[in-house]
Amino acid sequence: MSEIKDVMASPVLVNQAVTGVWGLAVRTSNHAEQDVETQKIAPLWQQLMSRSEVQSNTSSPMYGCYYGYESNHNGEFSVLAGLAAGVSKVVDDGSHLNGLSETNELTELTLAAGKYLCFSAKGEVPGIVISLWGQIWQYFEASHCQFERSYNTDYECYTSMDGVDIYIGVKQRK
Repeated sequence: MSEIKDVMASPVLVNQAVTGVWGLAVRTSNHAEQDVETQKIAPLWQQLMSRSEVQSNTSSPMYGCYYGYESNHNGEFSVLAGLAAGVSKVVDDGSHLNGLSETNELTELTLAAGKYLCFSAKGEVPGIVISLWGQIWQYFEASHCQFERSYNTDYECYTSMDGVDIYIGVKQRK
């Protein structure tokens, strides 16, 4: 596991406007991601990075979006790896209209507007991302946490080659 160079001391609450993202999508679970034989997220990123649309937009931030939660972090969810919707893409006619797929087709996703907690870290990818997700789960399990996850949409924004911001959709804890 990679060492995190720099972690935000505490998350920042932000009000996020509706954001569009396009990319490749799969359905998975945290359980499936623990086994190299069943994991889908790493191959999804590899497949995305090989696409010419992405290779021609290397200056644009990359997004890893989590949505369509079955229940909570223990259930299945969908993952989309891609770029902001404002970044140009060249696709075959209709290929972006097919919704979730485990093929090479592009999917468009609208990230929900609302309140998000932003967690940030710098270090070697993907190790920092895995470590930061572990810290996020611990944060929400703490008895003093004033928020709970909404399990609507969450997303990672890769701000540099060694930096990531993870936005978690939240609501006030009852």
